Amino acid sequence: MKFPVAVNIIAIHFLLLLVCPVSGYLIFDYDTNEEFHRDEIYEDEQLRFMIYSTTRLLPNDVQCKRTYKEIIKLEKESQTSSEATFIVTGKRLGIENVVCADTVTGETVDIGVKVLRTQSLIDKFFLPYVLLMVAIFNITFGTEISMNDLRFIMRRPKPLITAAVCQFILLPPLGLSIARLMGYPPDVGLGMFMVACAPGGGDSNAAAYLIDGEVALSIAMTFFSTCIAIGTMPLNLFIYGRFISDDPNWTPEDIPYERLVMTLVILAVPVSIGMFCRSKWPQGTDRVMKFGKPVIFILLMIFICMAIVRNLFAFELVGVKDIAGSCLQPLGGFLLGGIASAIMRLRFSQFKTVALEVGMQNAGIVISMSLVAFQQPKADLNGILPIFMALCQTAVTAPIVMTHGLVYKCSAKYRNVCKRNKEEYLGERETFEAERKLNVDGRATPFEKDEEPHQNGVGKLQEETA
Repeated sequence: MKFPVAVNIIAIHFLLLLVCPVSGYLIFDYDTNEEFHRDEIYEDEQLRFMIYSTTRLLPNDVQCKRTYKEIIKLEKESQTSSEATFIVTGKRLGIENVVCADTVTGETVDIGVKVLRTQSLIDKFFLPYVLLMVAIFNITFGTEISMNDLRFIMRRPKPLITAAVCQFILLPPLGLSIARLMGYPPDVGLGMFMVACAPGGGDSNAAAYLIDGEVALSIAMTFFSTCIAIGTMPLNLFIYGRFISDDPNWTPEDIPYERLVMTLVILAVPVSIGMFCRSKWPQGTDRVMKFGKPVIFILLMIFICMAIVRNLFAFELVGVKDIAGSCLQPLGGFLLGGIASAIMRLRFSQFKTVALEVGMQNAGIVISMSLVAFQQPKADLNGILPIFMALCQTAVTAPIVMTHGLVYKCSAKYRNVCKRNKEEYLGERETFEAERKLNVDGRATPFEKDEEPHQNGVGKLQEETA
């Protein structure tokens, strides 16, 4: 009996499907007794995984490749007609994606492996201590904020607006460009980008004082940027997060936006507490802060020691390009702030203050957010560059401060510019305080203010007549 040609072709295809694997036939499983986090191992530990076929046959050779050679060691243990077995050894902290493929058909399967850092005793206490330190620092920062300073700055908001535009509109694309240029892995590059989206740091206030900037303006900018960042930081992460890496396994959904927002809100609350204490009990707050500052200094020294010991792994992972990127971002921030200030024609003391505020971002708050919002190993990976960016910000700012001191000492023209800026600021402040005092005490109504020059003129005329 003869069958039509079409029927013969269909029969041949059916037989080929039974013999040859179809698309999507490769599957895998981890050889571990762990019920959860089966893809996680610690440094120097081994993880075994097997490749199976849905057709119960592996007629061709299966090979696996790593994305990053420095994270894991990959070895093929064996292969039979039913399964292929591979052994992964953790080399250092990181997230690896192993791609296994049938060398003949080209069929692939992706296998994720996470290498965690071995936890020490300090790690158990580090996160609570960091949150405590940030809370204490923010309360202290809040006590330094005067409502009169904020009102004074808001009456002349041009420097404030200039800094906000630079920090939240111009700086995030710059940070993203540096991360892409340096070719960082996605989770490491995310840490740099988060610093670019972060509010200004308290270091800029001290630096503004050292280079004869306007400290009240610096404090006001730091305060407002901390409040604004609650909305702009998640927004910038959402807009630019997809462009952090070309890694096909990276998606913006990996960013925990809700936890980041909640962490920012929680970290901003102590600032309000400090401001409340300052407004309600100014004298008592001053007395407490006299004793509190030495205590804060001691706590800070303890924190620095803990941070160095706990983050020694970061010093082993960074290279020249990591240090270069950590220095480029603050330098780029200084340049952005300086150009924008020149365009807005701010006086030189405001120029210096805005440039420092834009260049010195709050890397500490990013480290805290990473530890709270991300799971390991992403928390450690996100915190690597912020650690070095905090150090590099200080290293980059130190020559600026020393240059200011040298030029101030050698150049009479520069000294005159700084003194003239200070006199302009003090004059504006005296005018503001005088107006505020008149309004608060009710010593003059708008009608009395209009009549006062007339009365003085009449008195002067009477004196001249006499």
